[in-house]
Amino acid sequence: MKEKREFEKFLKEELKRYTKNYPKELKKGIFYAMTGGKRIRPLLFLSLLNKKKKIKKRELMKIALVIELIHNFSLVHDDLPAIDNDDYRRGKLTTHKVFGEGKAILIGDALFSLAFQILSDIKIKNSLKIKILKIITKATSDLVWGEFEDITKKIRNKNEYERIIKKKTASLFKAIYQIAGLLLNLKKREIEKYTFCGENYGMLFQIEDDIKDKEKLPFLSKLKEKYKKLLEDGFRKD
Repeated sequence: MKEKREFEKFLKEELKRYTKNYPKELKKGIFYAMTGGKRIRPLLFLSLLNKKKKIKKRELMKIALVIELIHNFSLVHDDLPAIDNDDYRRGKLTTHKVFGEGKAILIGDALFSLAFQILSDIKIKNSLKIKILKIITKATSDLVWGEFEDITKKIRNKNEYERIIKKKTASLFKAIYQIAGLLLNLKKREIEKYTFCGENYGMLFQIEDDIKDKEKLPFLSKLKEKYKKLLEDGFRKD
């Protein structure tokens, strides 16, 4: 896929530039954590902006990279023994299994800080950059909120499950659509519809992932149909 190859090349070049003076092992850990994956979120974002001409593609690629850094920071921390305690991610050992738990925490922190460093360097109007910053920080806050709920509460019903994944997973997809709507100069009402669509996309993504992972929750199939229908409609019914 041409778009994925292009993004991978850009990602490596930017990470190499931004981590030039980092300690050798920290830099190695960052590249390890960012290697692999389908790049669903950044490629989705870029596909929504493929007709945007007023902002240079390089700057759009930077926003896509910010989104992917935030996503991967969350994965590194989620895999830690204190949270999900996963040994493998993307067909290879998780970051903490290779570098140790303490270093993995700091590698995740580095990904998080790099996201905002790159965001601050994007060459767009400051007013627009601030709006994007607010969207990203809200999505990150929601993501952490959802993860916290996920590890502290046993899901007992459909409503609890929906509430948690809306924060844990759908928040970043929601942000992708919201930022895209903003950059496309859509009207407020259109951005709201776009945002709603992104949230539903994220909900369906997590539900299908849980079904694939054979999560034993009796309501998953019905929820899948619910969010498929919402996506097909494309917007909230008045």
